Parts: sequence; structure tokens; C-alpha cells
Amino acid sequence: MLSTPRSSVPPVGTASHPPVWKKPTLDAAVLGFSAFAERNQPRYARYAQARLVREADVTAVVRATLSFARQHWGWLLSQPSLAADVWKELRCQVSRQADEVQPQDTIYLAALYSSLPVTSADSTLLCWRLGLTVGEAAELMGLEPPAVEAGLGVAQRVLPHLAEGGAP
Repeated sequence: MLSTPRSSVPPVGTASHPPVWKKPTLDAAVLGFSAFAERNQPRYARYAQARLVREADVTAVVRATLSFARQHWGWLLSQPSLAADVWKELRCQVSRQADEVQPQDTIYLAALYSSLPVTSADSTLLCWRLGLTVGEAAELMGLEPPAVEAGLGVAQRVLPHLAEGGAP
């Protein structure tokens, strides 16, 4: 008969240590939303500030956008681009408020948003006015960098005087 040395591993079914697994207080979805909101809230606010006059409007727009994201988080997680869907909501919220008040830089923004497709206008505002890199703008809007570059190219051709934050 063969004998094997005794293993130091206890047999299955007998634990040498009590279980330490506890249900986490926050589930992964809540943590995911919290991280998303923490990362994007300041950048959403910068975008809204560039398009709106009153700080109260900026706060309301960002709060409404993040509230939408929190309420629809499960659905957003199943979408191809969560960031793109939340960005569309932010753009909608800002546009709604922008209709009610005069933007800070009326001529510049009027030229952007009346002459360009919204992706080009947003790309131009984020990159040329707010100083985000193409990669940062793309991530924020839920696009690939070539889409932002294409939007900037359209802006350069249609409104060359606005390139690199130039005067209208």
C-alpha cells in the first residue's frame, strides 16, 4: 500500500479560519457611479460655465445630469458608450438653460453652435477654449479621438477665425 505524506491543508469542509467574507456596504454599481461622477463633475461644470452665465444654472445643470446618470445607471452600463449618453444629457440640459439666459461669450458660442454640428462645436469649445486635449475631450464626450479631431477639422474649415481660441 502506498502512503503519502500528510498534507498541511485541512480536508475539504473543515475550515481552520472562520469565514471573513462580509457583504460590502456599497455594491460595484454604486461605486462605479461614484467614481464616474467624481471624475466628470468638475469637467461637466467647466463646460456648463463656458456656456451659461449664472453659477446657479451651472450647478443645476450638472446636478440634473448626474441625477439622470444615477437614476439610469443600470441601463447606462448596458449601453455601447455610457459617457456618450451622459454627455448627450449634459448637452441637452445646457441647451435648455442656454435658451433662457445669454451665454458669457455670446458671439463666440453663437458662431460655434449655429454654424457647426454639435460634436464639432463641443469639440472646439472643449479643446480650443477650455484647453482639454483631444483625448480628454473624446473620453468626456464618449467618442474616439479621431471623431474629436474630425470635429476640430470641420471647425477649422468652417470658422477658421475661431481656431485655437481666436477672436470671432
